[in-house]
Amino acid sequence: MSESSTSGRCAWLVVEGLRAEEKAADFDRQGQSAQAALHHSRAASKFKEAAEICPDADREELEGHAQDITARAVYLESLGGMPPSMPLEDHIGELSISLDLSVAQQPQDEQVPELLARSGVTGASAELCDSGLQLVQALKSQEEMQTFILRILASTWRKVKDDEASAQEFAKFAKDFGAGDDSFQKLRERLRKASWIELNLGAGEDRMKIGVAMEKEARELEAAGQAEEALEGFHRAIAVQKLVYNFDDRCKNNAQIKEMVGKRIAELEGDVKRLSPPEEQATPIDDLEARLRKLRE
Repeated sequence: MSESSTSGRCAWLVVEGLRAEEKAADFDRQGQSAQAALHHSRAASKFKEAAEICPDADREELEGHAQDITARAVYLESLGGMPPSMPLEDHIGELSISLDLSVAQQPQDEQVPELLARSGVTGASAELCDSGLQLVQALKSQEEMQTFILRILASTWRKVKDDEASAQEFAKFAKDFGAGDDSFQKLRERLRKASWIELNLGAGEDRMKIGVAMEKEARELEAAGQAEEALEGFHRAIAVQKLVYNFDDRCKNNAQIKEMVGKRIAELEGDVKRLSPPEEQATPIDDLEARLRKLRE
């Protein structure tokens, strides 16, 4: 690689690092630790790569800046989603280098998936939103798309059913969706309707939280004008909350909590009645309730 090409590539890496650092700083100051840590890590990887090929005069500065950013990312990750108490400036100072950034040249010999992978983007780290989905799709990796989808499912208390047929359907879905250009919202809608997905109601899961999540999802669907899907969501929320009412230790040991859950069930049943056509007012949910009772064992 010629000296001019090396300088152009180095400058491009620094520019990309500065862009990621700026985005990380915005999230950082908003108290969004997880998103900030992700972008800080991307910035650090760019500066580290630049340090490997940049002139000696800037190498130490780039390496030191990358280390400072990495330290900030580690600090933010340790907060478990809580907003940072230490100012950003306590970890990261300004980058001062002699390299002329106006000569930045995007490399032509690398494919987008390779560039993204080198920047630290994975299905496990991409944000659960449209931009995150686009980044994972650009990786053109079925494995990374599956990881991304599993994170979406976990965030909505769902999982892939425990059978081979469902596993195959999941793999095919990830492959097909990874090659498409649908939105994150469309992905969530398709996952919600997929026959190979079920609620994650294992013994270690907090079913009260699951019931609340199902109710929230139902109300979001109703607000979006999807009455039929909202009705199904309210039915799911009722079934889970009835399981909590009848079998959860918190309801058994605390009369106030049981009363609160009972009132919540009554309100949800009112929502079901409000959304149901007259001829369907008595839509049964016994099958779902029976399955939930089996899962409490």
